[in-house]
Amino acid sequence: MIIFLFGENSYNSLEKLNEIKARFKEKTDPSGINISTLEAADFNLEKFNNISSQGGFLVSKRLIVVKNLLAGKPSKDVSTQIKEMLDNFKTSENIFVFWEQGKPDARTELFKALTKEKKYVQEFSAPAGSQLNAWIKKYLSVKNAEIEPAAMNALIVAVGNDLWKLKNELDKLVAFSNGKIKTEHIEQVVTDKINENIFELIDAIGKNNKPLALKLLNRELKTSANEIYILSMIIRQFRIILQLKSLAEQNLNQTAIASQTGLHPFVVKKTLPLVAKFTIASLQKIYGQLVDLETKFKSTSLPHEPLLALFVSKI
Repeated sequence: MIIFLFGENSYNSLEKLNEIKARFKEKTDPSGINISTLEAADFNLEKFNNISSQGGFLVSKRLIVVKNLLAGKPSKDVSTQIKEMLDNFKTSENIFVFWEQGKPDARTELFKALTKEKKYVQEFSAPAGSQLNAWIKKYLSVKNAEIEPAAMNALIVAVGNDLWKLKNELDKLVAFSNGKIKTEHIEQVVTDKINENIFELIDAIGKNNKPLALKLLNRELKTSANEIYILSMIIRQFRIILQLKSLAEQNLNQTAIASQTGLHPFVVKKTLPLVAKFTIASLQKIYGQLVDLETKFKSTSLPHEPLLALFVSKI
């Protein structure tokens, strides 16, 4: 049996792999000594062939797991030899599991070979909509915790549908909220960190340090939030800066500015140093560009990440 697991939702695909291992230990090999795992970094044909050709030790079969082989981009010659081996192993008692973290290039011959037996192929797509909501509720129920609908929406907007990121944020939220997660907890635990990162990004923009700004943007895209949320936070921050710039030029002190804007004094105090890095004209221009970018996000099918990067590089 040859099983192929892949897809952008590596959280669930890894969960499935661990489930297969657990079932093998339960039904066939309680000791686990007949489970072999090969990583792409140390994969070689001789080793793979030797392990695959052996029967189980004191049991009927072995479980051979190969991780990220396609991501390692084996040569055409190696791929051809692996395909030939797989054909020979089809009658073997051993179980083969090929696991990929992500979606490999479907055009390769090896991918086509691994997906030939549809019955044992499973692609794991990133969850969305009601499916994502159900996953969050299920994850929290195991921890005897719950989340308000509005808080769930805020969490998804801030973090996106990466289950690894959601797991990390949910673990922090459960501890912080004592098991009853509300919208204010999202703002305190999740959003505050993102706000700080966006502040650094805008500071780099104000200093006209585009390489740093692009680096910070890339970091944010990889670790914190989805593109729509990042854009909304950038717009919010520039809106605040524009407000403060106008009032600061009237020589109002921090207390008066906080009173007129309704912003927390701490926010005013922290943001005022950014204000000096921009002119009213430059802020108005940037804000206009952000509004245009927001419209593009809603109206185009183009990927959002390059649009954000283009915005930052052209300021």
